[in-house]
Amino acid sequence: MIFLIAAAGVLFAQSSSTTGMTFENQYLKITILPGWVVGSSVAPRFNLIHDRYVLSINPIFIHASGITGGRLGEITSGMPSVEAVRANVEGPWGSDCAQTEEMIITGTLNLDNLYTDESKADDGCEFPSDDQPAWFGSYFVSEGSESEYTITLAYDTAAVNALPKKGSPELRQVLSDVVTMLKTLNLKPPIVISSVVPQSAPSGATVTLHGSGFDLRGYNLALSFRDFPNNPMPLPKVAADGKSLTFEVPTSRSTISCKQPGYIDVGKNCVPVPAHHVDINDCPLVNNRATNFCGTPFPPATYQIWITGEGVHSNEVPLIVTEPKPTPVSISLMYPNYGVLAGDMITVRGRGFTPTGNTVKIGSAVINSIPSLDGKTITFQAPPPTGTSFLPGIRIYKSSVSNANGDSNSIFFDYL
Repeated sequence: MIFLIAAAGVLFAQSSSTTGMTFENQYLKITILPGWVVGSSVAPRFNLIHDRYVLSINPIFIHASGITGGRLGEITSGMPSVEAVRANVEGPWGSDCAQTEEMIITGTLNLDNLYTDESKADDGCEFPSDDQPAWFGSYFVSEGSESEYTITLAYDTAAVNALPKKGSPELRQVLSDVVTMLKTLNLKPPIVISSVVPQSAPSGATVTLHGSGFDLRGYNLALSFRDFPNNPMPLPKVAADGKSLTFEVPTSRSTISCKQPGYIDVGKNCVPVPAHHVDINDCPLVNNRATNFCGTPFPPATYQIWITGEGVHSNEVPLIVTEPKPTPVSISLMYPNYGVLAGDMITVRGRGFTPTGNTVKIGSAVINSIPSLDGKTITFQAPPPTGTSFLPGIRIYKSSVSNANGDSNSIFFDYL
């Protein structure tokens, strides 16, 4: 007989057998054995409690030490048993208060069991007064398919004399339970894109992603294109339930100048100019810049997009960027458009420019009455940055040209 209990987005499947209860939420699925209960925790961390034993699973772990797997103190922070044993130890965290015996859980999953080792007493480590080896903490770290995660088994006591004795029946049973439960553990991708609406759209259009985890707390999530991961984009808007996200298809991308004659930028790499290539919109090398940065319209194509941020990412999904509707005035190249200082001379190439009366808008700044002798080129001095940047903390704006013929497409403009 199977019955289901659902509460606060959590699903429990209870069986009449002694095999345990299935727990499932947005981040993981695991079978909980009798004698263990779900403890209080803050998502995405998940805790299971058995008397004083705490099995903690953190599906998304960002370690601060810069060491793969982190240091023991990062993994076991706040565990009274670990802090009690290492009460008088100075210096970087490590497992130097213990001897380690490895327990195999599956072919790819290990759990390190840490026991007190009296030989470390001179290092400031605290041990039980009877000198019997005692278990005080255990941790496992792995680089998973979706993100780095930690599985930590702790004993909730600050009294070293109360630590479980090595080899005791109670400890053996607890570790056996942990092995059994972790064999059923299934970590889920924290962010999932299920659909894109519409599946094709021109530059500047609004697209909605549907899925889950878009409201992942504590992570600065952003949408990016696989081919242009660093292309500036306005921040996406996430729905209150975290199940949808809207963003604007980029209107421009950056290219760079190449120092070698006969080379052009393709995906931020300088490659030989292909045969029959028309170079009118290639990013030119400017004498006073080691590298010139140019803005061009975002090219129509099929792209892979995904949500990324601080060690986590979603699955990739395709988006077709279509050719935008033609406008009487258009920009095909603007330079420099990155690392600009007020007063720098800016060049715009395109079509539909008038002999007089061209206006450039960058953010809230407006430059009026710019002439164009050939209808294809205008030049002006960059004004001081004004207006609201479309990325917080960075002075980056949309720029465009307008005249009696109409308004152009926009190119992003980044001030130093």
